[in-house]
Amino acid sequence: MSKIVIFGAGKIADEAYFYLTNDSPHEIVAFSVDGQYLTENKKLGLPVVPFEEVQSKYPPTDYKMFVAVGYQDLNHFRAQKYDEAKSKGYELISYVSSRASNVGNVEVGDNCFVLEFAVIQPLSRIGSDVFIWSANHVGHHASVGDHCYIAGNVVISGTTKVEPYCFIGVNATLGHEITVGRESFIGAGALVTKNVAPKSVYITADTPKYRLDSATFMRLTKMK
Repeated sequence: MSKIVIFGAGKIADEAYFYLTNDSPHEIVAFSVDGQYLTENKKLGLPVVPFEEVQSKYPPTDYKMFVAVGYQDLNHFRAQKYDEAKSKGYELISYVSSRASNVGNVEVGDNCFVLEFAVIQPLSRIGSDVFIWSANHVGHHASVGDHCYIAGNVVISGTTKVEPYCFIGVNATLGHEITVGRESFIGAGALVTKNVAPKSVYITADTPKYRLDSATFMRLTKMK
């Protein structure tokens, strides 16, 4: 068991605290944020310390760290804190849910967060600082580069390559044997079957609002 300081104090940090506390051998001992954003000295009953002072209070010889922030600036902020934590001497842990299926025993990099019902197929590759939310599929021979964020219910088909710093939204589908160029944003529900140039954006339109209100719709369709 390791004693862990979580960098972050938002919703992602809440999630990390829950999963690491309830489904890992680690013990969370504190949270840390940049001093200019420190608004409270307690979170979930634990200390919140300025990142600038974290080494003196929780030295890296005795504590490890997990950087729990989202995809701000296409993951560059999380990557920055990942690098800063390592430069301070911290070992960064990864979390893979006990309910995920890493069927090929694929090696996962450090500071990764892989949640329940994710399927990681054989001969794929997961880089470092990759967040893979619930019910995702990473196909055989596929790869996810460093500092990516994969939202829930995404399909990454076999032999597809997702380059670093990408965001893939919920229910997106990436076809077989394509490359998604670095720093691309693939929105919710997108279907992508051809190579994606770096820094591309793929989004789909919302379903249009129906002309009837819900009460009228239910009455006219006689739905119970």
